[in-house]
Amino acid sequence: MPRFPLFVALSAVLLGGCIAKEDASVTNEQGDEVSDPTLALNGFWDGQFDQSGSLRVLVYNGTVYALDETNGYYGTVVLNDDTSIASFALTAYELSENDTTGNQYVADGNDEDYSLAGLLFSSESTDDTLVGDFANDADTGSFSLTNDDTWDNNSALSLLAGKWTATGYEFYIEPLSSKASFKGISTDASGCTFEGDITLIDKSYTLYAVSLRERKNCTGFNVTDATGYAAINTDGQLEVYLRKDTDLLFMIYTAPTTTTTDTTTDTTTDTTTQ
Repeated sequence: MPRFPLFVALSAVLLGGCIAKEDASVTNEQGDEVSDPTLALNGFWDGQFDQSGSLRVLVYNGTVYALDETNGYYGTVVLNDDTSIASFALTAYELSENDTTGNQYVADGNDEDYSLAGLLFSSESTDDTLVGDFANDADTGSFSLTNDDTWDNNSALSLLAGKWTATGYEFYIEPLSSKASFKGISTDASGCTFEGDITLIDKSYTLYAVSLRERKNCTGFNVTDATGYAAINTDGQLEVYLRKDTDLLFMIYTAPTTTTTDTTTDTTTDTTTQ
């Protein structure tokens, strides 16, 4: 029996497997391939536009979420390794809910395009600073960002367990075998609720993937099947970044309180001699 066809078939399978592995690449949420230099930007960044206000930025695999006092931002970033220039293409959505007391922010209002070009440089031992210029439809200026150094913190579902709180809200997380299930409620009479799952991305890094099944009866972002990310920040708070199409939701919760049980036992012995 001739064996050549079988050899060819096996070779094709093996070659196909090798090609599949070689073709594996990292893509952003738009499906565009992300270069290795761009991955160096993964992390959480704090900064300002024109040296005023407060800008919080999440970069993950070339995708960008950001929040300041007036807008939520979403878009992409690419780092040019030859020039060390990071180019951001963002869309700003005006905040329609800006609950600074409950730390709930919905961005789904008027949109505006932003472009940023910043130099990535090292202020200490790591590339942790971005500084450059921005332009939008009506203005130009400068910006600066500093990495908060939390990216390399380990992640584990057990770290999320418990009741996280914000003024007017409670966020319950229950770790399961391969995911954590969550339920959020408002503590007033509004009836705002939301639920979904949280999964690990890579336990070596601080970021978790979030899948929101449904959010309803809230003042904004009443959607189904939204996705995004969560992480524990430097203050021990849980930050949540969610997106459905052009609607964005940002939430921040305080960590569960823990109670210490007194397990001390009385070991006093009677040393009196008879």
